[in-house]
Amino acid sequence: CFNFVNLSTARATKRAKEVGLRKVVGAVRTQLVIQYLSESILIAVFALILSVAMAWMGLDWLNQFTHKNLSINFVEHFSLVSGLVITTFVIGFAAGIYPAFVVSGFKPALTLKGQQGTAKGKGLIRKVLVVTQFSISVVLLIATAITIQQLDYLNTRDLGFDKDQIVTVPFYREVQDNYDVFYNELTSSSTIKNVGRSSRTPTGRLLDSQGSPRIANGDSLVNTQIVTKNVGVDEAFFPTYGIEFVAGRNFSKSVVTDDSLAFVINETAAREYGLNSPEEGIGKDFAYGGVTGKLIGVVKDFHFESLHQDIIPIVFHGGNLNTISIKITAGNLQDGIQHIEKVWKEFLPNRPFEYNFLDERYRQLYDAEQRQSQLFTIFSGLAIFIACLGLFGLATFNTLQRVKEIGIRKVLGASVPTILTLLSKEIVTLIIVANLIAWPVAWYLMNLWLDSFAYHIEMNLLIYIVSGIVAVVIALLTVSSQTIKAALTNPSQTLRYE
Repeated sequence: CFNFVNLSTARATKRAKEVGLRKVVGAVRTQLVIQYLSESILIAVFALILSVAMAWMGLDWLNQFTHKNLSINFVEHFSLVSGLVITTFVIGFAAGIYPAFVVSGFKPALTLKGQQGTAKGKGLIRKVLVVTQFSISVVLLIATAITIQQLDYLNTRDLGFDKDQIVTVPFYREVQDNYDVFYNELTSSSTIKNVGRSSRTPTGRLLDSQGSPRIANGDSLVNTQIVTKNVGVDEAFFPTYGIEFVAGRNFSKSVVTDDSLAFVINETAAREYGLNSPEEGIGKDFAYGGVTGKLIGVVKDFHFESLHQDIIPIVFHGGNLNTISIKITAGNLQDGIQHIEKVWKEFLPNRPFEYNFLDERYRQLYDAEQRQSQLFTIFSGLAIFIACLGLFGLATFNTLQRVKEIGIRKVLGASVPTILTLLSKEIVTLIIVANLIAWPVAWYLMNLWLDSFAYHIEMNLLIYIVSGIVAVVIALLTVSSQTIKAALTNPSQTLRYE
């Protein structure tokens, strides 16, 4: 809409001779006003028809991309129809108002002599529109860059466990009684490195809690008052995920009570329980979820949940196992999956073989952010393209208004680089103003977005500077065709009537 106003304004003065001729043959100003307004509104109506057709064609892609079920129904949604029609007429009127009331007022005697006609003012509205457009474009550029950086950070951050080459499958009761045989069959192949069981897997849904644990302090158990999440695991879970112990030991089959009366916590839990060091809690009585046993180990902190959440206190215990995690050796992914499927069909012939890659599930945690990044990229490209069209209109208008000035300057010895600098200076100034407006807006909005992550990148000024430079370069390339053409024009052509 901004561009329509800008381009209509820019080309209006080129019709000054037409206005002069119409007035000479008897046209009055009212007729000219009606003509210009009707032309502008008619163009807007054609644009409406085309845009509805394009929206209709793009709706399937939009629904797939957003996972929505949007539809265009003009019968059920009268407000949509009325809104579109009103908007079309408002925009058509706004774009036609300059030529309708200003150009129609040009004096025939001047326009027919070759003068383009001038309007009062410095084109403030056009400048405001261009600055607004480029401010939006720069905000989107910055948002795109920061989103890409944050997604790269999410995908490369050390999570505290190994998510690569791990396949997860459901743990059904059919293999519960003879799990050792099932385990031995899986690990009999060199393609399988390790197999562990758990109630939840990293990157799964948010963990559950059974309240706050109690830990021994002297001869009594004292409530920690710390709400703690829990995960059921077996002795192979931590080795499968490469999770390190900082104190104590792992669960063991050789210790009979480990399957129900032993607990392992993470470093965050140890700190929040008031332990001076991870080693301090080892061997103490520990009660959680109605069961009292011993604290046998402390594991290094790792991100069990999304990076949207802080690392929380977690207690690991035996029981409630429903998922099997299988670590495949590097370079043997396809062979490993084939071996797993073979063993699966042997032990679970009536169950379909279903598996998930852990790293894919991790990426799915940030599916919304991935789509957001794609949207930012698409819309920043569109916004820049549209803003450049508006800038082209402004450059065209400025060049037309200053064509005689340029001719006089060249006659007096101005060089082509001097003329280019003169014509580009205003554009660069507008883009700098747009950046000064866009930077604080982008900083505020992206800070809000990054705050939705417990772990995120720190914004740096370089992103803003680069985005500003990119905007200036794109603007200069956009107006270069007009400025170079004006600078190379022979003064005799522009000053022939003088």
